[in-house]
Parts: sequence; C-alpha cells; structure tokens
Amino acid sequence: MTDKRREVEELRGALGKLDQELLELLDRRAKLSKKVGQLRRSMPTGVISVPDRAMLAEIVARGSGDMPKESLEVIFRQIFASCLALEDDLIVAYNGLEGGFAHAAARSRFGASSTYVACESSALAIDEVTRKRAVYALVPYETRDDGPAQGTIAALAASDAKIVASFVTALNLHIANRTGNLADVERVYAIAKDAGRCHRFLTTELASAQVIDVKSPALAVQLAADDPKAAAIATEGTLVERGLELARRNIRDAGDDQIRWAIIGSRPSSRAGNDFTAIALSVHDKPGALHEVLSQFAERGVNLTRIQSRPTAGEAWNYLFFIEVEGHATDRPIVLALEDVRKLCKFLKVLGSYQV
Repeated sequence: MTDKRREVEELRGALGKLDQELLELLDRRAKLSKKVGQLRRSMPTGVISVPDRAMLAEIVARGSGDMPKESLEVIFRQIFASCLALEDDLIVAYNGLEGGFAHAAARSRFGASSTYVACESSALAIDEVTRKRAVYALVPYETRDDGPAQGTIAALAASDAKIVASFVTALNLHIANRTGNLADVERVYAIAKDAGRCHRFLTTELASAQVIDVKSPALAVQLAADDPKAAAIATEGTLVERGLELARRNIRDAGDDQIRWAIIGSRPSSRAGNDFTAIALSVHDKPGALHEVLSQFAERGVNLTRIQSRPTAGEAWNYLFFIEVEGHATDRPIVLALEDVRKLCKFLKVLGSYQV
C-alpha cells in the first residue's frame, strides 16, 4: 500500500469515527428534546418554540468556513425540525396539496416526523388551529406579484389565531424519474397547475411525452416511482423522498419565484428584537379618518413598512386595511399607539408579531 493510499484510509477511518460521534450527539439532543416536551406538557402555559432565522444565523456564524453556510443552514434546520417534532406530537395544517409547495415548506420547518393535514384554504387551515386539532398552520402570506395573501388576511381577521413566524421559500419545480434520464420518459405525471407552470419545458424537451393530470404532487411522485417509463413534476423534497433521480432542475417557465409563508399558532410569539407586527383595521367613513389613525404610529416613532386595503365582504364601500409596522406588539410605543388607534376604528385586530 502506498503512503497516499494509507493516508486516505486513515482519513476515512477518522471520518467514520466522527460520524459515530455525530450520531451520539444527535441521540443526546433527541433525548433532551423529548425531556423538554415532557416538562412543557406539564406546564399549562407552555408554548412550543419555532426555531427562527436569528437562532439559525447565530449558529451558522460560528462555523469556521470549511462547510458552506448554505449547507450548515440545511443541516441545522433539519435538526431543529426533527427535534421539535420529538418535543410533542406535532400536527401541522397547511393550505395546499400533499407534496406541493406548502407541504414542502411546512416539512422544512417541522420535519418529516410531524403529522401534516392538507386543507383547501387558509381559512380551513387556520380553523384547525383554533379548534385545537392542529398545533400550527402554515399558510401563504405574501407573493412577489400579488402582495399580501388576501384570503389569509381575511381568515386571520376573523380568528383568534396569531402569526408566530414568517419565512420565505423558492417556488422551484423539478422533474425526476427512476433513472434521472429524460430519454426514458414517455409519461409525465403532474397536477394541472404545475404542468402549466412548466409548459415551455414540456413542449420543447418532452414534446412526445404524455402529460397526465393527477390530484396531487404526492400522487404524481408515487405513480412515477412505480412506472419505469414515467416522470413526475414536484418539489425536490417530494421527489427525492420516494427515491426518484432528478432529471432536470428548475423547469418553471417563469424561472425562480418566491413566496412568504406565515406560521399560525394559538398564542402570540415572544419578542425577538427584530420583529414586525401585522394589524387589520377598518376606519369610520369620514374625511381624514385613515390619516388620523396612521398619525398615532408616526407620533410615537413607529415605522410603517406596509399598508394595503381590500373591500370588506358584504359591505359596500367599506375597506379593511392591512398594516405592517416595525416592532413587536408588546413594545411600548406600539402598545400606546394601538390604545388610541382602537378608539378611532370600527374594527382592529393584531394579527401577530414575527421576524422577517
């Protein structure tokens, strides 16, 4: 054996030992997470802590730089999500189809061990939380083209549930099959929306393939996994989980796009220091009413980051305003501003505080 080969074998042996140490550390973390869950369940006011961006960034910043930050984020986010699921029997409702964008986003935060419930609307997902059938709901909050998700805002305004966290994911679609080779594809399974999003790719790269409409991305992947001549279009996690090989990445006609999600809980989030607060309100129909409301924030130095309006259902010429301000709902300037704003509004509800 040459010196270099011997050195490679020694390094592989060292890597194997490190893998064992990592496994033991993960087992220790899992045991501690279970203990946290046991203690929290005995506390009537216990609240599950959703790992936030600041916590993740703080850990990643400690790295030496040898491991790319992007890889560290993926690794630690999965560790957080998996251990969070061990703290409790987490049930997470989401607005979307099984295996779709919302399902993938929820799994990225709460791990593969949690139980997921697909819902047909944001209102139904949030209702699962208010009825205590789910611990959290994940719903669309904002898109680049359409702004705040009106269905989500309306559902929150009619509910006691609160936004407790917010995060952004890319809306990427990929195609995969059993071999990772497009030449083997005669059929493509996809939901109609995803097939439409990838129309250019399908007509140029797989013009002779039959595109078959299915009811969910999860079913598309299941069918492709059982069919050697088929492929599926879905998110990467959904495809890889069933053992399919990616044949082409990012096949959406529109290229990369992003969506902001909101995690909804039954209790408000705690202050993190870099928070934003969402508010829904309706003002009286008189000149200067909205200006008077907004002045209460300005006078106390509260920065408004967004204001939008939408018609109130069933009430002609009446509008519900969605306002986002910088700070947490428990920050004194916001508390004082809201005290006076309530007196000026027909309706006001704090939708929640979260990091952005």
